[in-house]
Amino acid sequence: MMNIMTITSRPFPVPVTTEHQLYVPGNPYNVSELSAMAFHGMLRPQFGPFYVDVDVPDSASQRAKSVRMVGDHLIGSDWTATLLTAAWIHLGGQAPELFEAATAAATRKHARSRLMPSAIRSVDYLSRAEISDDDLQVIGGVIVTSPELTVVDLLRIGATERHQIRATELLPRVNLQSLRTRLDTQQALPGMRTARELFAALMSDDAIIAELAD
Repeated sequence: MMNIMTITSRPFPVPVTTEHQLYVPGNPYNVSELSAMAFHGMLRPQFGPFYVDVDVPDSASQRAKSVRMVGDHLIGSDWTATLLTAAWIHLGGQAPELFEAATAAATRKHARSRLMPSAIRSVDYLSRAEISDDDLQVIGGVIVTSPELTVVDLLRIGATERHQIRATELLPRVNLQSLRTRLDTQQALPGMRTARELFAALMSDDAIIAELAD
C-alpha cells in the first residue's frame, strides 16, 4: 500500500482501488491528481486512465486487468484484445493511447465512449477458420491474440511505425518458422502482401537478426 505523501502542499491519502487493484479517476482523485502521484513515484500508469500501486508486480495478467476495465466499459459483447493493445499485454512498457479490439457484435456503450479513443473492428476471432486454438490466449480474464497472431495483425493491419516496432519487439516470443509458414499459406487475407514485405524487411535488418540470435 502506498505511503501518504504531500504534493504541492496538499495531503494525498490512499485512494480507493477496484477489485483489480486499479486506481480510478474520480474515486476520489481526478486524472491530474493521479498523474501527479505517478510523477512522484506513488503509482504506475496502466491502460487507459487507470493506475496501480508501484508495489504491485508488473505482469501480463495485471496489465490485462486494466485493459479489461476499458473493454468492458466500451463494448457490450464479447471481445478480443488485438494489435497494440494485445502487444502491450504481452510486452508491457508504455501503454498505447488507443484501445484496439475486435468483436463479433460491436455493441458500443455510447454513454461511456469517452473513456479513451478506440478502434473496434467487427471481426469474430473466435470463429475465423484460419485461427487455431493456440492463436488466442486468456490473460487476466481477457481474450488476447497470441504473440504470433499479434505480429501478423500488426504487420498486415497496423498502419503506423509503432505497430511495426511492437511487431519487432514480439519476434523473440514467436517461432519464426511457424510465422513464415503462416505468412505463406494465408496470402489471401487482406493486407498479407504488405505483412510479407514488412516481415522480409525485418529479417534483413542486421540489428534485429543479432537480437534474435542472442
